[in-house]
Amino acid sequence: MGLEEIRRTIAAAVPDVLVVDLDHTLVRTDTLLEQFVGLVFSNPLAALLLLASLVRGRAHFKARLAVLHLLDAAALPYHEPLLAFLRQQKAAGRSLHLVTAADHTTAEAVARHCGLFDSAEGSDGARNLKGGYKAQRLVQRFPEGFAYAGDSHADLKVWAHAQSMILAGAAPAVANRARKLGKTVEAEFERNVAGLQTWRRALRVHQWAKNLLVFVPLLLSQRYLEPKAIGLSILAFVALSLVAAATYLINDLSDLAADRRHATKQLRPLAAGDLRIEQALVAIPLLFLLGGGLAAARSPSLLLGLLAYVALTLGYTFYLKRQALLDVVTLGVLYAIRLMIGAATIGAEQSVWLLTFSLFFFFSMSMAKRYAEIANLLSTGPAQNLKGRGYRTGDASTVLALGVSSSTASVLIVVLYLMEEAFPSNMYAHSYWLWAVPFVLTIWAARIWLIAGRGELDEDPVAFAIKDRFSWGLAVPLVIAFALATVRWP
Repeated sequence: MGLEEIRRTIAAAVPDVLVVDLDHTLVRTDTLLEQFVGLVFSNPLAALLLLASLVRGRAHFKARLAVLHLLDAAALPYHEPLLAFLRQQKAAGRSLHLVTAADHTTAEAVARHCGLFDSAEGSDGARNLKGGYKAQRLVQRFPEGFAYAGDSHADLKVWAHAQSMILAGAAPAVANRARKLGKTVEAEFERNVAGLQTWRRALRVHQWAKNLLVFVPLLLSQRYLEPKAIGLSILAFVALSLVAAATYLINDLSDLAADRRHATKQLRPLAAGDLRIEQALVAIPLLFLLGGGLAAARSPSLLLGLLAYVALTLGYTFYLKRQALLDVVTLGVLYAIRLMIGAATIGAEQSVWLLTFSLFFFFSMSMAKRYAEIANLLSTGPAQNLKGRGYRTGDASTVLALGVSSSTASVLIVVLYLMEEAFPSNMYAHSYWLWAVPFVLTIWAARIWLIAGRGELDEDPVAFAIKDRFSWGLAVPLVIAFALATVRWP
C-alpha cells in the first residue's frame, strides 16, 4: 500500500489520531514486571519493601518502582510488525500518541527511543491509566475521535470509545469481543504464543545432558546391571533436570537486559519476548515442586542434593556470577554436586578421586568459556569489561593460564588415580585399557582451548561437546576402553 493510498484511506474511514498502548502491544513484554524483576535481582530488600507501597495503589507503586529501577528502553523487545505499520502511518501524516498504564517516565523513555510519537502519557502516581480511566482520558484529549492499538481485556473499554482499532497481538477471545463492538479494524497482528519449541529453548532441554553426570557413579561402581540402581539414577536425572530448568528460567530473568545486548543471547525466549515473564514466573515454582516432589517420594538423599544444587545456583544467579574466579569455581562445584547426587541416590561411596578430578576439570572448562568471551571482546576494540561478569579484557592471559593449568591438573589426577588405586586394587578386569582415558581427555581439552582462543566457543564447553561430532568421535574409543577394562573374559 502506497503513501497516497494510505492518506486516502485515513481521510475516508479512520481518525487522524492513532493512540498506541505499550505493554504486549508496542513491546513484547510487560514493563512493570521487567522493572520489578530487575529490582529483585539488583536489590532484593528494596523490592520487598516496595511491595508495601501497593496499599497506596498501583499507580503509586509504579511511580516508586520507576525511580528505583530505570528501564532501558533501547533494549526492550519491540513488536516489529506493529512498528513498521506505525512508521507507515506516521509517514502518511497521522498523529501518533503513546498512552499506557505504565509509569509516565517509562512512557517518555520509550517514546524518545522510538522517535515516532507526538506525545507520551502514562500513569502519574495517583491514577492508573488503564481500562475505563484510560478511555475517559482519551475522549477528553481527543474529542474529535481516535483510533486505538491494544491487546488486552482492559483495552475493550477503550475500543468501545474509539472510532477504529488495531488488534496488536490480542488473544482470540479478546479479539472476538473487540470485533463485536462494530468498529473498523484497521489492522491485526498475530498474538505471539509460546509453543513447544519456545518452551524447549527456555528450559534449555539441550543442556539437560549435563545431568547425565548422575550416571557416572553408577558406571564407576559397576552397578549398571542392577535394576534398582538404574531406576534411582533415572529418577535423579529427571528430578535434577526439572529443577535445573527452573534455575535456567531464574537466570534468564536476572540477565534480561544483558542478554538483549548480547549477539546470541538476545534470541533467548525471555529476552526476545517469545515467552512472557508471567509465564516463567508460573513455571518456576511448578518445576521446583515437580522435581522436589519426585525426589522426596523416593530418595531423601536426592532431595538434599537438589536443595544444595538450588541454593548454590541461586547464589550464583544473585551474586557469584559477577565475581571473577568465584563464578567459575561455583560452576565447577555445581558439576561436582551432580556427581555427588548420583552417588548418594544409589548409595554408592563418594569417590574423592572423582570429585577432585571434576572440580579441576570443570573449573577449566568454565574458564574456557570466559576466555572465549574475552577473546570476542578483544576482537571488537579496546580494553573493556565483560558485561555482567567480573572480568576485563586485560585478564585474558591470567584466565588462559589458570584454565590450561587446571585442565592439565585434571588429567594428572586421572593418571594418579590409575596408578594409586585402579591398578593396585584390581577392581577392573583389564585396567591397562584405562590408559585411554587421560589420552582422550588431553586431546579433547586441548581442542576446547584451541577453539576458545579463536573466540569460537559461544556456549558452555559441555553443551558444545554434545553437538560436536569430533567430541562424539573421541567418546567412542573411551567407551570401548572402559568396556574392555571392566568385562571379565572367560
